[in-house]
Amino acid sequence: MNGTTKQKPCLNFNGYSYIKDRSTNKKTYWRCVNYLRDRCHSRLHTCIITNDVIKPPTKHTCTTDGSSLEVRKFNEEIAHRARNTQEIPGVIVTNCYKALSDQRIARLPIRDNIKRRIRMVRQNKNIVNAPNDPNFTSIPTSLTKTVRDDMFLRCDTGPGDDRILIFASTEQLDILQSTDDFLVDGTFKVATEIFYQVYIVHAVYRGNVVPVLYALLRRKNAATYHNLVHQILRFAPNWNPVSIMLDFEQACIGVFDASFPNVL
Repeated sequence: MNGTTKQKPCLNFNGYSYIKDRSTNKKTYWRCVNYLRDRCHSRLHTCIITNDVIKPPTKHTCTTDGSSLEVRKFNEEIAHRARNTQEIPGVIVTNCYKALSDQRIARLPIRDNIKRRIRMVRQNKNIVNAPNDPNFTSIPTSLTKTVRDDMFLRCDTGPGDDRILIFASTEQLDILQSTDDFLVDGTFKVATEIFYQVYIVHAVYRGNVVPVLYALLRRKNAATYHNLVHQILRFAPNWNPVSIMLDFEQACIGVFDASFPNVL
């Protein structure tokens, strides 16, 4: 699922594209992207937690073709990368070209025009540049909340060599504190230069594995992991895992064993 260039969430499913219509606390309602052009009334529903389709689409009255869908996906990926990465425009275009054949690329605007559109997207959205100093004093308000204006930043330990930032929505915290089984792991490729890793806590929820917490860590030692668990329990005091699956990193294993003696 990607956002369109107009910032409306878009879902591609079985060769058709859908625009978000509305959502509740349980599901999201989608309508065909050709709703206005072709008066197509096809709709589908997805789970708001897992994004799984829980009500299949109704019959389409519009027509679609593979090339149009590919071009639409290309435009969505361009806009997504423009808003959510620090890649220069030329790199964004090159990466997005990889999914297209030469025939599809020929249908696109010239490369310079695509790069110009990337710069316009960033200018219009006032994209925040990634900090290059770990002692930055504050986080822009736009990065502390979700798109639904829900609190997202839960902890910032402040400037220092072992700074920790923790992010989770209210909905994610509810799942964190009401489920038993978890998977935890760190990833390094997507971390910004001033942080060593992005540490993610996943919960097994209704038969699906869903992310419920993200943490930016500058180190991967026992002291850092101990502080991470301590900070989480400050805003999620009912987090009491029954089982935790993780890799063989001894520092992390020792901290979870000490913090949750009964965990499997």
